[in-house]
Amino acid sequence: MKRILLIAVLFIAATLSALGQTYTLCEKWVDCGNSGQLLDPYYSEGVTFKWNGNLKNGKADGFGIAVKYKNGEYESTYEGEYKNGIREGKGKFTHADGSVKTGTFVNGQLMGRGVAEYEDGHRYEGEFINYRMHGKGKIEYANGALFDGYLVSDEPYTGKFANYDGTIFFIQCGEVVDKITETKSNYSPKIGTRVREYFDEEWHRCDAKNASYYRLITYEAPHKPTGKAKDYYISGELQGEETFVYVDYDDEGKNFQEGEVVWYYKNGQKSKEGYIFNNKPNGPYTEYYENGAVYSEYFYDMGVLDGAYISYYKSGEPERIARYDGGALKNNKYLLFSEDGDCCFVYNENFRKNSDSWEYAGANGSLRINNDNTISLEVTPNRTVSGGIYTDFAPDGNNVIEISTRQRKNDKNVAIGILVGFKDWDNYCGFYISGKQYAFQQVKNGKTVTSTGWEYSEAIEPNVNTLRVINADNRTVLNINGEDVADMRRIRYDGGFCVLSVINNGYDMAYVDAAELNLYEFVKDESAIREYIPSRRGGSNDWVGSGSGFFIDERGYIATNYHVIDGATTIEVAFIRNGEAEKYPASVVLSDKQNDLSIIKIENPDFRPMPAIPYNFTTNIKDTGSEVFTLGYPIADVMGEEVKFTDGKISSKTGIQGDVTVYQISVPIQPGNSGGPLFDIRGNLVGITSSGLNRDYFKSENVNYAIKSSYLQSLIDAMPQNVTLQTQSDIAALPLTEMIKRFQPYMVYIKIK
Repeated sequence: MKRILLIAVLFIAATLSALGQTYTLCEKWVDCGNSGQLLDPYYSEGVTFKWNGNLKNGKADGFGIAVKYKNGEYESTYEGEYKNGIREGKGKFTHADGSVKTGTFVNGQLMGRGVAEYEDGHRYEGEFINYRMHGKGKIEYANGALFDGYLVSDEPYTGKFANYDGTIFFIQCGEVVDKITETKSNYSPKIGTRVREYFDEEWHRCDAKNASYYRLITYEAPHKPTGKAKDYYISGELQGEETFVYVDYDDEGKNFQEGEVVWYYKNGQKSKEGYIFNNKPNGPYTEYYENGAVYSEYFYDMGVLDGAYISYYKSGEPERIARYDGGALKNNKYLLFSEDGDCCFVYNENFRKNSDSWEYAGANGSLRINNDNTISLEVTPNRTVSGGIYTDFAPDGNNVIEISTRQRKNDKNVAIGILVGFKDWDNYCGFYISGKQYAFQQVKNGKTVTSTGWEYSEAIEPNVNTLRVINADNRTVLNINGEDVADMRRIRYDGGFCVLSVINNGYDMAYVDAAELNLYEFVKDESAIREYIPSRRGGSNDWVGSGSGFFIDERGYIATNYHVIDGATTIEVAFIRNGEAEKYPASVVLSDKQNDLSIIKIENPDFRPMPAIPYNFTTNIKDTGSEVFTLGYPIADVMGEEVKFTDGKISSKTGIQGDVTVYQISVPIQPGNSGGPLFDIRGNLVGITSSGLNRDYFKSENVNYAIKSSYLQSLIDAMPQNVTLQTQSDIAALPLTEMIKRFQPYMVYIKIK
């Protein structure tokens, strides 16, 4: 498991997002035909307009029709008033999805009262801010339901729902309540003057003596601030900076934000920063520890998580890596690193999202999903209620399956079971508790092939219990509330479903709740984590990883680490020859995954063979204490695409736990050094830099590793092409500086996507 940690330390070199992109509202004057222009307050690259109306001083003016296209595709039609090129007055917007919004436009934005109608039959009439349904209004749903209240960013926030079946319920601040208890403060700030506003710990308005925070803000009109608002801890330290389009005097949740936002700890360090587009998070967000180290990085696309999410331990090593697509967790699981180097995928069941797989109502009872993502089962006497989900885990892998249960009334006639490896009711494994007893059985082709019988355990609590099935190597372990209660030969599963089952053998209804169905699947092969490693966001031209390499043959054959090019669909190599940069595509010739080595070759007819390689290849084992150095491209996106030199010594002839394939070296290496050459002081190639020890976890300095050149020799010997390594070069007498100059043209910067 340590090797995965080592690879990850060097491999996670890319960051989330380039902050130079626009993640907030961007307005721009756009040509609209006939040498005219109009202002698009939602401009993005590729936008064009066609204007059918009058022009005044080269700007759209008066009533007309503006049709908007994005990269040639139809996006929307605006029919209404323009003034000096800006939407101003009554207008109607029709979008490609069939939705229509009608209302009054102010400075290009739909503001105030308006109507929105949708293809599915929904209709909204009420207040808008910057084109969003925000404020008091009513939604008439196509099925006859009605919401009457306050909306925030197009979503019901506080108000009354009249359902299509006649039922009525209320929500306040997005949560279901028995009744709405909003209060009004009658606050009325001075206009045009900076004012100080006080808030308690929960950000409710209060007087100064009960305040935890205060805000400095200037209003140009009621509820409409101008410039940045600044929030402070009551002790005077800056707490946050943001820009508001609208401020509600009684509920911070009703505010409308736009632009960059930054929050701070009391010590002045940033706690979080990001961007808001029309009151929804949009773009990169970063959270920090109080010491300034990054805690997490993630990306929003109009309010939903998209792309990579990564959190870190304070040491800077990765803790959790997940990937999101339109708010959905990729493969329903994320990657979790422990501080001791173990790595696993975690599947955390979302009962609400997968309600169709769980909910049941019938003669046996019911299974329903609660708002807090828990499930509740009601089971009729002498009946069974079950629900499950396909968890897509490797049946023979190392994993832990767990679920927490709560029995509302302790009844020894009720059995609660977690069924794992479930294929059907003739093929499954069941782990049950009832009263103070537990049991395990494996059913195969309808017959019980393994059974513990009912066993007593003090680990079982009267009401709340966490059941775990641990599959590790050759053993299966049953665990209750953290205590192992049974250990048996490894169970081989037939299916991939995980099922919660409640059996009621009593005379009364049984009531059981459950939460936190998790599956931890331990990773042995680092290639399994590649798709979870964050890369730069952007278009198809963005590179997602990089490393180093070096020529082994003048015809364009290059050696590097396997993990540098693993999973690449495109490889580009770059080097400097005669002071000029040369870049070529390359392809993989042969790899040795076990020893983390690959040979790639330049594939381009314009490539001219290199002069004779100046360094010698040797497979002689170097002694401990030998002086060595490396050349490579560490953190090239930050440090630049110029070859970097670092030197040190052979610290040991073996690696972790006596690994004879590598040297331990004191040469400093960074992400991007992977695949670079390790030379001795006479200019002989003796190894390939590959990984580094987790400095913070192991409390180490400059403990790094290089694969011995003999393993590269073996890989070259296995190539279908004949490659003869240089062994006759006479460079040993040169000064080190001259030696490096000779070597530099043969050092290769490798990029992949």
